[in-house]
Amino acid sequence: MKSIIKNKNKILYAIDQGVIQFVSLTLLLVEKITPKNLSAKIALLREHQTALYNVFGLMILNAIGGFLLLLTQVKIANVLGASVYGLYSYYIALGEVGAMVVRYGRNKTMLRDLVQKPEIRTSLITNTFVLGLLNLFLYFIIILILNNPLDITINITTILLIISPCLVSLDFQPVYETLRMMSWHSIYNILQKSFYLFFIWITILSTGSLNLGVLSIVLFLSWILILVGQIIEVKSILDSNWKQTINIQNIKNLYKDNFIIALSCFFGIAFGPLIRLILNKYTDSTSVGIYAAGLQIYLIGKFILNQVGRVGNPMMAEVGKNDCSIEKRRKFVNNYLLVMIASTLPFAIPIIFFPRFVTSLFFSHEYSELAHYLPILGMYLVVFAIGVVFTQFLISMRKDRTYFAIYIGGAILTFITSYIIIPELGVLGAVLSLCIPHALSCICYCLFSLNFLKDVR
Repeated sequence: MKSIIKNKNKILYAIDQGVIQFVSLTLLLVEKITPKNLSAKIALLREHQTALYNVFGLMILNAIGGFLLLLTQVKIANVLGASVYGLYSYYIALGEVGAMVVRYGRNKTMLRDLVQKPEIRTSLITNTFVLGLLNLFLYFIIILILNNPLDITINITTILLIISPCLVSLDFQPVYETLRMMSWHSIYNILQKSFYLFFIWITILSTGSLNLGVLSIVLFLSWILILVGQIIEVKSILDSNWKQTINIQNIKNLYKDNFIIALSCFFGIAFGPLIRLILNKYTDSTSVGIYAAGLQIYLIGKFILNQVGRVGNPMMAEVGKNDCSIEKRRKFVNNYLLVMIASTLPFAIPIIFFPRFVTSLFFSHEYSELAHYLPILGMYLVVFAIGVVFTQFLISMRKDRTYFAIYIGGAILTFITSYIIIPELGVLGAVLSLCIPHALSCICYCLFSLNFLKDVR
């Protein structure tokens, strides 16, 4: 597959070069200020400058974007109030369900297939995108049919709020990760966030208020603009006959081959959107708003983990190749695990030991109840970091059925737990329903992976 010519996109190229210079100067500065016996070792990092650039790019750009987005979501929660924010979160939760339908599990397997089957890359990329469009249309029809049972008022605002999260599933993240251009892809993400945040803050500062209509339009347009940019760029690196690779049989094969992973991913709604939907059914939108606000704090740590995981995922796919030795697999998994845990602790420790301070720092008194739940989310975050590593390992080793069985088991347990304890415990029940079943799933990923690491083939 051809490489993306970066300097064709002037805006992204300028940002990209700035990050490259920052990484280079940082390494040089560290070499200068450290003792000679250490600076020589640090100089060896230049041999892995591409990986470092991707890590720094992901961490810097996405950390900035993620932090600003967090502050904005906190502001939105405070401006809208818990009740309206709960309604907003409910529609977004429905959109997240749709995102899993649109994605059809390709976020789990597409990178692996691109790395391990390079001869069919053009077909994989084009037909995966068409598959996503078909699924988006299907989900839109389902929403229109089930609007009464789902308690949805059909209008432009609700449709845009539900559809916008689905658009995230159409982006070309696995392609950029295959090209080891994670940092470049993160520039698209920060541009999307910048567009969204700019217009939200302009609205808040100029009017002192905000409504769901403005939120829906800005969110939808921000993702459309980014998708168009990625489509133009990715199309330029495909083979000239890429249109000929789009056919019904190829799409049917994708539906068939990816069914197990797609089904397991769809069950993943139990770990997120489903809890908000059940909480909304048995309590009210205010409780949903408080729970959603708590997730914003937890998502800071998860956000960073996902960026580190994006860098590690292509490396894990390489480890899954047949010619990789068991010793190399073990060494990589151990090192990767340490990196993930180290990335988690700076975020987990404050919300575990100082929950009241964190809650009062970000939210109004209306959300003070969150202080009781943040320690649970902090402990869950550490377990989640371990789960990310071993989930990627199972998929890279093509142990799809093992992954599927564990994931489905955890999802079913979450579903059962939610219906049992949310009606009794409200927001606390929602937090426990999220954390306990998925934490058990992460432990199972670990145990089965360790077994495969003993005798993989």
